[in-house]
Amino acid sequence: MGQTPTERPFERIAVLGLGVMGGSLARALAALDRPPRVTGWSPSATERGAALETGLLAEAPEEWSAALGEAELVVIATPLRAACDLLPSVAAAAPRDATLSDVASLKAPLARAAAEAGVADRFVGAHPMAGSAESGFAASRADLYRGAQVWTVAAPAAAARVARVHALWRSLGAVPVAIGAEEHDRLVAVASHLPQLAANALASVLAAAGVEPGQLGPGGRDMTRLAGSSPEIWRDLLEHASPELVRELRSLSSATARVADLLDARDLDALAELMRSTRAWRRA
Repeated sequence: MGQTPTERPFERIAVLGLGVMGGSLARALAALDRPPRVTGWSPSATERGAALETGLLAEAPEEWSAALGEAELVVIATPLRAACDLLPSVAAAAPRDATLSDVASLKAPLARAAAEAGVADRFVGAHPMAGSAESGFAASRADLYRGAQVWTVAAPAAAARVARVHALWRSLGAVPVAIGAEEHDRLVAVASHLPQLAANALASVLAAAGVEPGQLGPGGRDMTRLAGSSPEIWRDLLEHASPELVRELRSLSSATARVADLLDARDLDALAELMRSTRAWRRA
């Protein structure tokens, strides 16, 4: 994907966390026609070494603070709780005018952490609608963000920084869209967290029925892919579970119960009508 000089908004970027999200960001940045200088850090020496060996990073020091250097942008790519804990220290250690960002899938907790740390004017949070059921640097890939929508959240005081962050994501082939933190978290509770828990529930039913993963067809594999996601990462996210998520889980339970009732009554016309409506929604 071609890139003009004006499309490189940051010359020096630090990525803290080199798992799927941070590792993929480092890979995507390295693949640009004019890549910025990227330093990285992971608590795992194995991940730091792997990222260095692939040539993605200029440096991968043992201490996260040493990775900040003269970074113009610092992206915290750790799980949510660690990101909230790190943000105040990162803000204090980073260059004074550096923009601070992240890639966590909830934004309100980080927006609050930025405000409490007194750096709301430097924080532009980001949530790429992309990921993997696998974890770690080995599962990262350069095209993870290509075509992905990236929600961004910033306080009014940081508005001048948003354009540069959006330009960065566009250079990686993503589609950035600004949104409020609370509105974002309500949306992803239904659009992202509900499908995750639905996949876990489905996988638990299949396992109890004695079905092995290798016995699933393409549809079953697609529907249970998220069941392989990291419980540790999701535990952090579900600590902040919204009332909307609980309500929609109960709505899903009611919907599946209705399907069971229709099937039990052999009301195939009603089932077909339901399937027509969901097919139209999916195709739209």
